[in-house]
Amino acid sequence: MKTGLGGVIVYVPDAVEAAAFYERAFGFERKFVADGNDYCEMQGDVPLGFVREEFVQQHLPEFVKNRPGARPAGFEIIVTSKDVDAAFARAVQAGAAPVAEPHDMPWGQRVSYVRDLNGVLVEICSPWSAP
Repeated sequence: MKTGLGGVIVYVPDAVEAAAFYERAFGFERKFVADGNDYCEMQGDVPLGFVREEFVQQHLPEFVKNRPGARPAGFEIIVTSKDVDAAFARAVQAGAAPVAEPHDMPWGQRVSYVRDLNGVLVEICSPWSAP
């Protein structure tokens, strides 16, 4: 049986606010907002969605909440850009917290890191494909 990645969903205090932040900070476009604003999905080959924490707690037991003052969770959202330096500057100007300035990796990719308004770690990197 073959499976595939259907998307990524991040639990946040406010799904609409998170979607608006990703529009400002990274240039994403909103695809869908559910009635009641419990869920927002962004356009993309692999959809990125945001679900309001209070809604999730009705269906799931406890989970660790993403918060700016806490250590980031053990995952990251990857945003690609041909101009990592400009994308990093845009994100920081939109309110992302800088974590690592743009720098070159040994395999030729340029990368940087920020944390979004909810403390989620976001890697901003140049496009790369394995050889």
